[in-house]
Order: sequence, then structure tokens, then C-alpha cells
Amino acid sequence: MRKGPLVIYKEDNGITRAFRNLSGVTCLNVTRLNLLHLAPGGHLGRFIIWTEPAFKSSQRDLSSNTLPRDMMKKCRLDKNHQSDEIQRVVRPTNWTKEGGQLRRIL
Repeated sequence: MRKGPLVIYKEDNGITRAFRNLSGVTCLNVTRLNLLHLAPGGHLGRFIIWTEPAFKSSQRDLSSNTLPRDMMKKCRLDKNHQSDEIQRVVRPTNWTKEGGQLRRIL
């Protein structure tokens, strides 16, 4: 997935209005940073433009000793996937076995 440049700002002083006419440019507030915006598709190397106040704000946030903690300590995805709560909302499979081969039902 190819994405254009990302502009990260702290205060919107007309930045989004200035960049909204450029195709592919995404503007994002520093408080709403997300890994999917920084590295879309899990690929590093997106061109990111930081404003000076946003850069100082992110340094201040990362320099504190209170980093975010994991929501789940021991993640067992296979166990969670088979739970009743998840299976209740998951769609049934669309595959059937005909003549020894799996075939998708359309």
C-alpha cells in the first residue's frame, strides 16, 4: 500500500487547509499518532514532515518514564478466536468439500 507524505502538527493554524488540495498528503495531529499512519501496511519508510511544536511535544511525551503498558499480558489468539463471544459474530465459512477438493461457494 503506497501512501504519500504525512504532515504531523500540534496546532492547526491553517495547515490542513494548506495541504488538503495536494493529493496523497495526509495531515495528522501529534496527539492522534498511530502506527498504521506512520508505517502503513507494516512497511517503514514513509516521508514524514514534523512541525517544530509537534516534534517538541512528542519528545516531551516520550521522555517521561510512564510508557503505555500492554492491554493483554499473555495473548492467546487461538483461545480468544475460539471463544463464544467471537464465534457468535464471525461469519460462517464459505468453503465446501466437493470431490476431495475445497471449493468456495459464491
